[in-house]
Amino acid sequence: VGRSFIDFVHPRDRSTFASQITSGLAVPKIVNGTLEKAQSNCNPNSTMVCRIRRYRALETGFGIKERATIFMPFLLKFSFKSINHDEEKSVYLVIQATPFFSAFKIPKELISNSLPFVLRHTANGIIEYVDPEAVPYLGYLPQEMVSKDVMQLYHPDDLEYLCQVYETIVKEGALSRSKPYRIMTQNGDYAKLETEWSSFINPWSRKLEFVIGKHQILEGPTNPDVFHATESEKVSKMPEEQKKKAQMLRENILRIMNEVLTKPAEAAKQQMSKRCQDLTHFMESLMEEQPKPEDELRLDIQDADHTYYERDSVMLGGISPHHDHSDSKSSTETPLS
Repeated sequence: VGRSFIDFVHPRDRSTFASQITSGLAVPKIVNGTLEKAQSNCNPNSTMVCRIRRYRALETGFGIKERATIFMPFLLKFSFKSINHDEEKSVYLVIQATPFFSAFKIPKELISNSLPFVLRHTANGIIEYVDPEAVPYLGYLPQEMVSKDVMQLYHPDDLEYLCQVYETIVKEGALSRSKPYRIMTQNGDYAKLETEWSSFINPWSRKLEFVIGKHQILEGPTNPDVFHATESEKVSKMPEEQKKKAQMLRENILRIMNEVLTKPAEAAKQQMSKRCQDLTHFMESLMEEQPKPEDELRLDIQDADHTYYERDSVMLGGISPHHDHSDSKSSTETPLS
């Protein structure tokens, strides 16, 4: 009591916390000097996930400095409350903090009724949105995942299968249920999950804009504490050749999302192709019967002074692309091109 709440917020989460307060999501509407009733309810948007520092108690001696600072992830819900103090009305920010714990208790724990969570990324693989429900399963905070490359989270051995998945998403627009595959948790291990995929295709450009995955965890990671700090040596274990292959597959998935024709684009291409075929058939039918010299319609020109060239210009049927002034006979024998 008496301390600033921001002192307890993890340094990396302070800007997110500040922007949440100031962005207007949790700003009360004051109408005629009174707080609007609607604001006292919890706005579903005015929530965020952040790490809060645990209290460092004086348990043994005076060794506070030696002890590592431990932060715990919490879901914060913001609301405003109007409180009267000696006839003076003050508005207070009320924060309801619910702690997150790892969803797993034992290594490679099988989960039968995990809560689904949504993750959305662009056609370039950049994560745009993550549900707070993902926190106890993956250990990442939403703000840590946003702007990261989703391809780096997929297990290298599952990238070949995911190439097929993304090709289906682009061509069909969705995939009802994937086979189980692995995704990296915050501690560097992998959890097994299956996903229901959908996508958004821009109706004008007919290009894939973003992919939405509704994920359900099936099996936990080897280390059940998903909030444990990442072990850097775990990440660099992979042989160089395997790294190169994984990178090629990641690039291939991005190429699929950006270059393979989407269903609407494929339909438009087929429609255009059909129009071209129809036009070709129409032009061919016009060309089938070539004009014969005896069928030509000639104009009877009385004036003998008229040259062949002038006569050709009013003759129908004998079409010639060019005329020579000296010898201006119609090239009616030349087949039409």
